[in-house]
Amino acid sequence: MSTKIYNGFSVATDSVFQLMETVNSFRPYIRAEGQKVLNAFLRKTRTAEEPFKGWMMWMDLRARTVDKGIRAPGVDTDFQLVFFPDGDRILGIAFTEHDRWFRRWLRQPLVSEYRYWDNTDQPNGISRKEWERRNEAWDRVLGTEPPVTRGLCIDLHEIGGPCPQDKADRKWKKKMAV
Repeated sequence: MSTKIYNGFSVATDSVFQLMETVNSFRPYIRAEGQKVLNAFLRKTRTAEEPFKGWMMWMDLRARTVDKGIRAPGVDTDFQLVFFPDGDRILGIAFTEHDRWFRRWLRQPLVSEYRYWDNTDQPNGISRKEWERRNEAWDRVLGTEPPVTRGLCIDLHEIGGPCPQDKADRKWKKKMAV
């Protein structure tokens, strides 16, 4: 069996408190980005003036694609992190259809890239010794089970994606932000 952890990362702490601070400080970014995806969908389907109608179309398309495991980044606002304790750090895997969101996650304090795969050569810039350490670390935390059965899973998005906002809601939120 091959190991492919393209969205792997390491969190430089063994503290669940620090981990949750990092996750919770990132959550607003994912929610805002998810809202942008929905708003783009509403514009594309010309339902921005009827957001509930557009949202129903959104939910129908999600049910026919994302909910069945079919890739559909235009309606997939899911962002799940799975964490695995590993000594004085926590390893993790991000599940998302949006590479930009994952790259932004990697810029969080304490978080760094920790990818690994064994089906092709290691990437440039990573020594053979470091690549072997990653192999050992991922084997240790994953074993032979699927990641979601071995780690702590946290979803950072709204269930089913964001909800539409009407113009009055947006104006009120703008006013409150001032």
